[in-house]
Amino acid sequence: MLSTSRAPESSLPMKASQSKHRSIIIAVSIIIVLLIIIAAVVSAIVITVIQGTSSKSGSSLVYYNGSFRVLNLNYTEDYKRSSSLEFQSMAVQIEGFIHSIFNYSELRSEYKKVQVVSLSPGSVIPGFVVTLNFDSLTSKNVSVQKIFSENMRNTSTVQFNIDKNSLQLTEITYDAAQNLVNSNCGVGGPLIASKIVGGTDAALGTWPWQASLHLNGNHVCGASLISNTWLTTAAHCFKSNKDVNAWTVILGTNQLTSGSGLSIKTIVIHENYTSGNIFNDIALIELSFPVYFTQYIQPVCLADTLTAVPDNSSCYVTGWGTLTDGGASLPSILQQARLTIISTSLCSSSQMYGAIIKPSMICAGYIEGKVDSCQGDSGGPLVALQSNNRWSLIGIVSFGYGCAIANKPGVYTRVTYFRNWITQKSGI
Repeated sequence: MLSTSRAPESSLPMKASQSKHRSIIIAVSIIIVLLIIIAAVVSAIVITVIQGTSSKSGSSLVYYNGSFRVLNLNYTEDYKRSSSLEFQSMAVQIEGFIHSIFNYSELRSEYKKVQVVSLSPGSVIPGFVVTLNFDSLTSKNVSVQKIFSENMRNTSTVQFNIDKNSLQLTEITYDAAQNLVNSNCGVGGPLIASKIVGGTDAALGTWPWQASLHLNGNHVCGASLISNTWLTTAAHCFKSNKDVNAWTVILGTNQLTSGSGLSIKTIVIHENYTSGNIFNDIALIELSFPVYFTQYIQPVCLADTLTAVPDNSSCYVTGWGTLTDGGASLPSILQQARLTIISTSLCSSSQMYGAIIKPSMICAGYIEGKVDSCQGDSGGPLVALQSNNRWSLIGIVSFGYGCAIANKPGVYTRVTYFRNWITQKSGI
């Protein structure tokens, strides 16, 4: 009995000891769990900081739009066109000057590049875009404007007499910078030689001025972007409908079905064009809102009144017209064709079109046919590469007898003939 009674008595301190050990284990476990949680939180914070530091260590491009007046230069009409040799030569000199200003300043490490985007009258006022790169090791708190201004004031040059009070430099957004930088006309061209009727596709961005005119949502004609608000096309495109609300403009694509339609503010049809008349076949379109220039949306240069278009020289026509005469469907991809300028004397001969060809027209194609613009290409561009390596609009798809028929080349509205009319109506 004593052992039996002892058993319960001796068991009491045994149970108390087990409970004590269990409490210690639980306490230690809780501490360990807490330490793990704390470690995880700390790790997360460290990772976030590292990631933040890593992102800051990447480049941060900043853009500035600037200008100043050069007193010892005389402005010429050639400076109006960024495609002219005179503009490009002066731009290179001014860019070199600005380049040296930044390279001898405390911003030499941040300076990336400069591009002259305009030359305006007032002696000569260059407009330019400067790109700087601020990383995690540099501070954008420095006054770029102040540094630029001070270095300009402390720099003397025989080449340029700068009006030091005319200095302007303003930070702008990426979109604004791209709009300025990409505003030069005529930058594009084919990747390979190709054809429309029986030809190949044009790559995206090859002809960034090409537009599609949609009437009530359907492609009807082509057009060419000549500024951020104006396009050229053929007057006969509006033969059936002149209501601006029925038309939209598609830009920035080589796909006929893609792109959002831009609304039209004004349609200007040549006053001497009449329905059914093939003469004065030119019209202008004004967009409701300016477009931003990108690598896929840029204007074509306009040929001047004195621009030479030599017989037998090469040119290109582009469009979404049918691939065969009377074809029922349009290609989904923009087409391009390399053509040859046919002399007016040959084109107006009895062998071709006779007396119907006027000085306001230009012919392009091949005597044997086979390559030509076609239905649906109307209003689109005929362009030629100039000596400055820019593409100029020399013609607008107008008419022709069939498509790609021998001795019946395409006939185009001659842009040089209507150059002054375009300026009068659009200011370009």
